[in-house]
Amino acid sequence: MNRPQEVKLHFLDYWRIVRIRLGLIFLIFVVVLGTTAVVTYLQPREYSSFATIELRPDMTPVRIFENEPVGSERTGFDPKFTPTQFQIITRKGVLYPVIEQLELDKKWGSIGQPMPKEFAYSKLEQMLSLQEIRNTNLIQITVFSVDPAEAALLANTIAQVYMDQRISERRDLVTKGLEQLRDEVTKKEQEVNQAYAEASKLRTESGVVDPNPDSLENSTRVEDSSVMANQAKVDEAQSQVATLSSRVERLDELKREDLMRAAGLLKLDDPIIEQKLPAYQTAQTEKARLLNSGLGRNHPDVKAIQAQIDLLQQQLGQQIDSIRKGLTTQLAIAQSSLKAMQNNLGLTLNQQQEKKTASVRYLDAKYRYVQERKLLEAAKTRLNTETMERTMPQQSAAIRDVAEPGHFPTKPKVFLNLVLGALAGLALGVGLAFFLEYLDTSLKSMDDIENCLGLPVLAVIPKGTKLLTSVDADSADGEAYRLLGTGLESRQNNLVARAISVVSGGASEGKSTTTCNLAITFALAGQRVLVVDADMRRSTLHQLLNVERRPGLADYLSGDAELDQTIKPASIENLFLLPSGSSGSNVVSLLKSTRMSEFVKIARQQFDVVLFDCTPLLGVSDASIVAKLTDACLLVVQHRRFPRSMLLRVKQMLEAFGVTVLGVVLNNVDVRHDPHYQFYTSYREYYGKPRKRQKSRGVLENAGAKASIGNDG
Repeated sequence: MNRPQEVKLHFLDYWRIVRIRLGLIFLIFVVVLGTTAVVTYLQPREYSSFATIELRPDMTPVRIFENEPVGSERTGFDPKFTPTQFQIITRKGVLYPVIEQLELDKKWGSIGQPMPKEFAYSKLEQMLSLQEIRNTNLIQITVFSVDPAEAALLANTIAQVYMDQRISERRDLVTKGLEQLRDEVTKKEQEVNQAYAEASKLRTESGVVDPNPDSLENSTRVEDSSVMANQAKVDEAQSQVATLSSRVERLDELKREDLMRAAGLLKLDDPIIEQKLPAYQTAQTEKARLLNSGLGRNHPDVKAIQAQIDLLQQQLGQQIDSIRKGLTTQLAIAQSSLKAMQNNLGLTLNQQQEKKTASVRYLDAKYRYVQERKLLEAAKTRLNTETMERTMPQQSAAIRDVAEPGHFPTKPKVFLNLVLGALAGLALGVGLAFFLEYLDTSLKSMDDIENCLGLPVLAVIPKGTKLLTSVDADSADGEAYRLLGTGLESRQNNLVARAISVVSGGASEGKSTTTCNLAITFALAGQRVLVVDADMRRSTLHQLLNVERRPGLADYLSGDAELDQTIKPASIENLFLLPSGSSGSNVVSLLKSTRMSEFVKIARQQFDVVLFDCTPLLGVSDASIVAKLTDACLLVVQHRRFPRSMLLRVKQMLEAFGVTVLGVVLNNVDVRHDPHYQFYTSYREYYGKPRKRQKSRGVLENAGAKASIGNDG
């Protein structure tokens, strides 16, 4: 809840500073605005003419192949393109040809003495202004000159020279690119010829037969048919050896009886076995039947069938042995043949490996040749395409608007200059006001006084308050002093202070006027008041109260006059004045005299209030002497005049002399510009028209009573 209030207070402080220094701000505002108006009036009237040119982005550079890296060309929008063109137009490369073409060095030079080209360039550059038209490729070239025809001529010439240079640069770039492309095509042709010669040489040396030497299609590696045939024979022989070995091993593992039973399963493919084996098996079956029928082994039928079985078994055994020997012989022959085939295959593989190595070298050379030929064809195609595209008319810049002489001056811009001058004056004035406020170390508010001096502010005297002898005592001007009187009475509750010295740090702070008006306020309240003009160097109270200066305090202290002769009544009842008297050079010795101390004691006894108007504390030592003799003192501080260090010095001096300070009177406050003090005078409007002063004692007493009631409220 406190933060918004603080912000508001800060804003009011800023506004207060502006109001206080409004005169300074207005003066600076008027000076700056007037200076701007005078400068604007004295500036020459310039006319402007503009030419508009269209810029096309740089043409795509000539490339040999379509698949070149992206970084080799400019793609998309280049944000630096237009700023770069701005710099090019304003450089000497464009403006020097303009100067030479229009002979500006002679035209702008003195009679018989041409202007140096560098100076002409600087002048032309200052006359030139470039502007980019948003979201377009248009650039507006504007030239300012006191001669409208010259402005139009310069704008058109600059645009034409720039356009011609840009077109020429593009043409040279294209020509150079096509030449490089032709060189690359020639180089590629040489590389293709070299690759073809190398491939042909390797094909001849290796004896490779290639039906399609210019293409990579169907380019398989060369294989030897003899190797493949030998490999097939070896495989077949290995299979035959494996089969024979298996059959021999099975025959060796089985016994004769088992061979008889498994002969059919071995598939020996022998006609004798195929004939005898069924008979052998039938005889065995018959023998088993006879035995099962109950016949014995010695039975004639059983013996007959057994004899038949033995004969068949002998015949089959002999035939199987014969087959085993035959298979063993075949296995030996097959193994010998396999070994010979394997030796032949090894020789064939060595020869084939040599042919493969030669074939690989040839295929690599052929691949390089085919690739180089493809690159050559792509380069030739690109060359033809680029040649056709570049021969077509292309412009990288074109003039869209031709400059024409202006009919009305465009510079100076009177309204804009005045507005800017007004803003600058206002800103400078406000800035200077705040800067002076920053440098101002004087006391500006009651809080400053109380925080810095540690003394209460008893009254705030507005600026322009008049002497109460010239206005009605019950007027608004007297209210501030009635508040001061009330504040003094409240501070005297614990201190009997009848003799009060009124002091200030410097001169002209309103100390004498404050003393006089405070005395009038006490007198109107019915108290006997003596005002002592202790400033014997620059006395003013006798003039304010319209009393003779001599004899006075100086005459009494020197013994030249008695006290009754020096104290003089003023025009206001209960108010008496002791003027300064004759001025002399021994003021300090008079103030330190015994008669001065005795006078203070006498004055306390004869009057209710004794006010001493003293000299400035920091000027001379008179005030410190008088302040030590009085009961207390009242410090008058002029608003926003002296720095804090000075007032601190004043307080330290009073404390050093042991003087009791009742409080501070903040004098000459401009409440119109300082809202912090407006509430002190918020009742001034209720006073209305001043009333005629009453001379009778009873009326004065009533006025004093009213003042006391008002102060209490």
